[in-house]
Amino acid sequence: MKMKKISKSAGVLLIATVLLLTSVAVMADTVEEQKLDPRFISGMGSDVYEGNMIQSAEDPLYTQEPYQPFESWIFMTSHAPVGYRVHDNFPNIAEEICDLHWWGLSLVYDGGWQNCDPEGMCFQIIFWDGLLGNPVCTYNEVCPPAVPTGTFYSTFEMFYWETVLDPCCDMSMYQEGWLSIQSYSSQNNCWFLWAGSDDGDHYHYQEGSSDPEDFINDTAFELTPAGPPPVPAIACSGVGTAFGDVDPGQNVTCQIKVCNDGEPVSFLNWEVDTTNVPTWGTWKFIPEFGTDVLHPNCEVIDVECTITSEEGDYSGTITVINSDDPSDTCSVTVSANVIVPRARTVHSPLFMNLLQQFPALYLIIKIILGA
Repeated sequence: MKMKKISKSAGVLLIATVLLLTSVAVMADTVEEQKLDPRFISGMGSDVYEGNMIQSAEDPLYTQEPYQPFESWIFMTSHAPVGYRVHDNFPNIAEEICDLHWWGLSLVYDGGWQNCDPEGMCFQIIFWDGLLGNPVCTYNEVCPPAVPTGTFYSTFEMFYWETVLDPCCDMSMYQEGWLSIQSYSSQNNCWFLWAGSDDGDHYHYQEGSSDPEDFINDTAFELTPAGPPPVPAIACSGVGTAFGDVDPGQNVTCQIKVCNDGEPVSFLNWEVDTTNVPTWGTWKFIPEFGTDVLHPNCEVIDVECTITSEEGDYSGTITVINSDDPSDTCSVTVSANVIVPRARTVHSPLFMNLLQQFPALYLIIKIILGA
C-alpha cells in the first residue's frame, strides 16, 4: 500500500527562519555543555548506542519521525504540573484520525535532568482547530504503556506511546489542525518531553514558556486511520516443573513464564486453565490471570501443588490460554514420582539376645510403649 505521508506547508518557513536567529532553544554540541533548562533538553551527535525505533503503522495518514541520536536533537517539556504544554500543527487530513503514536523522554528536572521510570504515565490529548483557538477532539486519562525503543540520546532512552482514539477524530473540515500531548501524572512523578523532528515546517508552540514561546523544531508523532490492532500470541515455559521424588501430602513449587510472542505493540490477556489440571495434586496459581502484557514482555506464575496421590510416577500438563483467542494456548509438562515411606523392622542381634536372656524385658517395653 502506498505511503500517504504528507509534508507540512511552507507557510511558516519565513517565521521559522527569523526565529532561528533569535530562539534561545538553539542546539548545543553536547548536553553537558548547554545551559540546562526545564523547558527542553537538546544535544548533538550522541555516540551512545542507537537502537531501532518502533515504526508504528504501514500506511499512516501523517508522520513526523524523531531526530536520530547522531543529529542535532531536541526534546520539549510538555507536563501539566510544571505548566508546560507543547502544540504542533499538521495539514488537512481527509480521513478520520483513529490512532495516535508519539515519541519522547521520561525525565525529571531538579537543577538538571535525570532519568525517570515512566510507569503509569497519563496524558491529555487535544486536537485543535487551525487557529489553535478551539479544541475539536479531547481525550482525557490516556494512559498507554511506555515502550522502550533502545535508542539513547546522551544517557536518556527514548520511549514510544500509542493509543486508539475512541471515538475517532474528524479534522477534515479544517485546512490545518493542531495537536497537543501533555502528561499530567505518573507513578514516579516523571515529566514527559516530546521528541523533536525536522519533518514538518520547523515550527511548534510551547505554552507556559517565555521568550520565546515559538520553537524552530517540530515534534515526533504519527496519525493513522482505523485498522485492526496488532495481534498478540501466547508462549510459555516452565522452571522446576519436574518435582522428582516426593511423598504423599508433600507441598512442591515451580514457576511458569507466560510471554507475548505476537506482533510488535500488541497486548496479551491470559488466564490459567484451572479446570483441567493434573488430578494427582491440588494446584494453586499466583496469579491465575494477567492483562495487557506488551510484546515481547513476560509474566511469571508461581505454582504450588500438594501431592494427593499414592505411590507411582505421574505427569500432566498445565495450560495457559490467550483470553482473547481461546484457540491460542501454551502448556508446560509437570511430573512427580510419589514414594510411600515403608515401616522399618529392627533386626539387632544384640537386642534379640537381650530379649532371650531377659524375657521380662519384652513385657516392660510393651508397658512403656503402651502396647
